[in-house]
Amino acid sequence: MSERRLMLLHYVTGIGILITGAVHLWVVFFTVPLDQTIWETTMLFDNHPFAILSVYRNALLASTLWLLLVFTTYHAMNGIRVILMELIPNRSFVSAIKWVLIALGLFLVVYGTRTILIAYNIR
Repeated sequence: MSERRLMLLHYVTGIGILITGAVHLWVVFFTVPLDQTIWETTMLFDNHPFAILSVYRNALLASTLWLLLVFTTYHAMNGIRVILMELIPNRSFVSAIKWVLIALGLFLVVYGTRTILIAYNIR
């Protein structure tokens, strides 16, 4: 993939982080019942509509959380790649660091997806 497309994807994921992050923060902090504080509702683990596991068990919220995971992982890995390319412009180093960052990014997405799926499937 060309550098131009990688950077375009970097900008798109930045916008995606803003949108999915806003949805996540809106749900976590602004949709709590008025008679309770944010701490009382969001810091509960289970058996409450706004508890941590309840957010994971909601398919729409779990999918936005997964999108946030994918967007932030790509954005971070590509940002690190760009910084390292500018610091050390050696072609073989750039190729090696690209594959290391791809492997790290895939690991983070797989592990994060596993965490979301485990929380989603707990009954």
